[in-house]
Amino acid sequence: MATKSLFLLRHAKATNGGVLIPDQDRPLSESGIKDAKKLGNYLLKKSFDFDLILSSPAIRAITTAQIVANKLGYKQKHLAVEKSLYEADVEVMLKLISSVPKKVDTLMIVGHNPGIYALASTLTGEPISMSTCALIELTLEIKNWDQVPTIKASKFNVLN
Repeated sequence: MATKSLFLLRHAKATNGGVLIPDQDRPLSESGIKDAKKLGNYLLKKSFDFDLILSSPAIRAITTAQIVANKLGYKQKHLAVEKSLYEADVEVMLKLISSVPKKVDTLMIVGHNPGIYALASTLTGEPISMSTCALIELTLEIKNWDQVPTIKASKFNVLN
């Protein structure tokens, strides 16, 4: 059976924006930047490779995705911003994943709680907790991404 790999990454720690900074515009904190760089270095050291990284449009998610992509030496073509990932629930994320082209074998989604951990829990069939900059790898026995809503991961690994 063919397999595809789905990586779910919760953005790194952001500043508390307060009332002056809209939620979507909150930047990463110093510790968030450090954690994202550490994750990028880990992925590089372990030779992880992603065909496509889809990020929420929130500044904290885009920055997390860019730091990881830069550490892996990726060009901009590997990274895309997907508006629907901001405040997305499981249904929205499954619909997005289902639309990913067949040629993509390894996909990373950079998003937010509660949606990202709810998706991880749905696809694993187990309760999954995801702190900031947490990454989970899911192995899916599928040929096409449009099969994702109908299956559970054959295995999963919490990497960070």
